[in-house]
Amino acid sequence: MEANKKTMKRGKLAIFFVNFGKLVLDATKLSFASLVLGTIIKGDIPPSTLLIAGIIVTGVGAIFGITLITILEEK
Repeated sequence: MEANKKTMKRGKLAIFFVNFGKLVLDATKLSFASLVLGTIIKGDIPPSTLLIAGIIVTGVGAIFGITLITILEEK
């Protein structure tokens, strides 16, 4: 009985982290659109600063989100 409870908790936790990884990927897409593309289109803040920040956030978020989804997705 104890093993089933631990398995259920682990399964729910894994599903949570898979969904969290998907959320991170969605936020990454939005940050790319707002920071990188916004820099190219508008140009209010120094473009180099926004462009570098956007690329870093996009890269880190994409790697983190894909890692979470790959590791924890149910098979």
